[in-house]
Formats: sequence, structure tokens, C-alpha cells
Amino acid sequence: MVGAARVLDTGALLHLPPPKLNGGICADSQKAEVERHDQDRGLLLEQIRIHWRQPSPNGMELATTAAQDTGDISGLSPVDMDVIALALEHRAIIVTDDYRMQNIAGIHGVGWHPVLESGIKEQLRWELECKGCRAIYPGPDKPPKFKRKFGKCSFCGAKLKLKKVA
Repeated sequence: MVGAARVLDTGALLHLPPPKLNGGICADSQKAEVERHDQDRGLLLEQIRIHWRQPSPNGMELATTAAQDTGDISGLSPVDMDVIALALEHRAIIVTDDYRMQNIAGIHGVGWHPVLESGIKEQLRWELECKGCRAIYPGPDKPPKFKRKFGKCSFCGAKLKLKKVA
């Protein structure tokens, strides 16, 4: 990991020792998230050499396409999408414990490094399955308005759920 560009997710900003944050790339949107969790940590981060960036529209498009491809978009926040966009734009390693972000990074050729956890063991893709008739639909193309609410089956009207693709 020496010399490689690193995009730090909010978990890394909150939990890694300050020297390990130096030189990291972070999304501007993460500042408010860090301060919401720990105001003192937010003040400390102002003293560290972090490269705060706004992802480009092209980076956001790459991140959206990548998250749709794996089906992980359903569990990602706008801040997560900013972090993924920066990693894809800069071809940088994502430092995160978020399994969805690790999955997207791995499948789309971007390295990842865990913060406190061991990380994912395998890469997965997701699709939607009807709870009633078991009809299969492509994975979600955007995060649901409400957690775990993916709509209803067009055949039988039962709820759809996320399912790993075998």
C-alpha cells in the first residue's frame, strides 16, 4: 500500500490513527458525516494533510454504473457513492470496512484495504427475487426510498427481496 493513492471512507477517518490519514483523499461530503459522529475528530482532521475533493460528474457516473452492476447500490449512501467515485476516478485503493464498497472495488479493479475488520471473503452480485412466486429481476438501479423496500412483483404482487446471484 506504500505509495498508492488511498481514498479514505468515513470509518477510516473516525478510527485510524492520524499519521495513517496523511495524504489520503476524501470526499467533501464526508466532513459533515465525521462531525455528526465525533466533533472533536472533525477538528483533529482539519490539522491533518488530507486531500478533500468533490467527485466529478464522470466519477459519479462510473460509481453509479459500478454499484448498479453489482447490485450493491441499494445499500449505499450518497457519501458512499462519493467515496467510490473518487476511488474510481483516481484508480486509488479504498480504505473501508464497508462490505458493499469492498465488493464494488474488487469487482471493478480497484483495490481495497480494511480499517478494523478483516474484509469480504468473496465478491458477490445481487438480484431481486419475489418472495411469493420467486420470479427474478435485475438488481436495483438506485437506492430504495425506504430500507429493504424494493417494490412488488409484476406477476403476483408480492414484495421483492435482495438475493445473492449464485
